[in-house]
Amino acid sequence: MRLIIKICVLSCLVSIVSAQESSLQFNTNMGLFNSSINEPLLAQSYGFLDDIEKANIIDALQSENYIQFELDNQLKYQHKNGWSLALSNHAGLYAKYSKSLIELSLLGNTPFKGDSLQLAPLGLTAFHYSQIKASFQWDPHFSTSLSFIGGHQLATLQVENAMFYTEKSGANIAYGLEFEAHYSDTTDLLDNPFEWNGMGAALGFTFNDSIANGIYEISIQDIGFIKWNESTSNRYVDSQWSFDGVNVDDFIEFNDSIINNDVDSIKDLLNRETQDHYTWRLPTTINISTLQNINSNIVNAIQLSLTHKLTIYDLPRVTLEVIKNLKKHEFRLGYHTGGFERQGFQFGYAYKGKKTSIQLFTKQANSIIPSQNYGLHIGIGLKRVFSNSK
Repeated sequence: MRLIIKICVLSCLVSIVSAQESSLQFNTNMGLFNSSINEPLLAQSYGFLDDIEKANIIDALQSENYIQFELDNQLKYQHKNGWSLALSNHAGLYAKYSKSLIELSLLGNTPFKGDSLQLAPLGLTAFHYSQIKASFQWDPHFSTSLSFIGGHQLATLQVENAMFYTEKSGANIAYGLEFEAHYSDTTDLLDNPFEWNGMGAALGFTFNDSIANGIYEISIQDIGFIKWNESTSNRYVDSQWSFDGVNVDDFIEFNDSIINNDVDSIKDLLNRETQDHYTWRLPTTINISTLQNINSNIVNAIQLSLTHKLTIYDLPRVTLEVIKNLKKHEFRLGYHTGGFERQGFQFGYAYKGKKTSIQLFTKQANSIIPSQNYGLHIGIGLKRVFSNSK
C-alpha cells in the first residue's frame, strides 16, 4: 500500500513528458470461444443424443479442452501532457475440462469397468469487476498505471485430483476428490449485478523503443488483487469414497434410506464451507510485441505478439499479423495459437482520420467457415481527437 501511495504522490509532483494529442476513446470487445467443438457439431448437440452423436462429440475432444468468454468495455481520456484516465468494466470466464469427464457424462461408467478414470484437469475462473485506471507517461519510452478496482462477482474452482473407478464386475464404485472453490455472494446477482462485493488495486508498466526498422513493446498489466468481503464462500475438499452396493436380504425391510445414507454422506462433504474474506490475485497479463516495417508493395509491416495471462493460460497466445496501409485505411490479417482459443485466423480494420478514428477487429475470422468456426468475437474502437500539442 505504501508503494501505491508513493506512486500517486510522485505522479502529481513529477513533470510529465508531453504526448501528441488529447483524445477520448471508447473500446469494447466481446467473444465466446471453445477449443474443440465446431459450429456444425454444436448445432447437433442439443436435446437427445444418440450413440453416433455422442461418439462424434467424444472424437472431437482433446485430452484437455477449453472454453472462454470475455466482455470488456473501456472509456478513456488521454491528455496531451502524457496522462490518461480510464473507466472500464471486465467480465470473463475461463474453464478447462478433460475428455474423460465428458466420456463419463455421456456414456456412464459401464464402458470403463476395471479402469481408473482421471477426470482432471478441471478448473473454472469467472469474474466481473470495474476499474478506474490512471496512467502516467514518465518519458517517451516508459509509462506506469495505477488502478482502483471494485469487485462484483467471482467464482473459482480448481480440481487438483478427481479419480473415478468402477470395479470389473461393477460391484464397487470409488472416487477420490480434491478441490478448492471460492465464490462471492450472489444473493442480489440478478437485481444488482454491479454490487460491490470486493475492493482491490493493481499496477501496470509499459516500455517501448525502436529496434532496427521497427519498434517493440513490453507491458505487464493488472499486477494486483481483489479482496472479496466476508460473505465470500470458501470450500476445501480432500476425500475418498467407496460404494460397495446394497445387499438386500429382505424385500419387506428394504427402503431408500439404505442408499440415502451414502448419498447424504457425499452431500455433507460437499456442503462443508466457510464464509470469510478471500484475496484473489488478478490474472496478470504480460504482452510482448514487435513490429517490423517492410519496404514492399504487398504489405507494409509484420507484427509478432505474445500474450500470457498468469494463473489462466497454460500456454501463451502467440499471434503473427501482416499489415497493409492504404492512405487512411489499415488492414490486418493474422494467425494465432495458444491461449484458451482454437488456433485460427483473425482480422482487423482501422480508419485513421485527422480527428476521428474507427477500429473493427475479430479474433475469430474463421467464423465465416462453419466447419472451422469454434467461436464468435467482435471488437470495436472509437477515438475522437480534441487538441494537438504544439
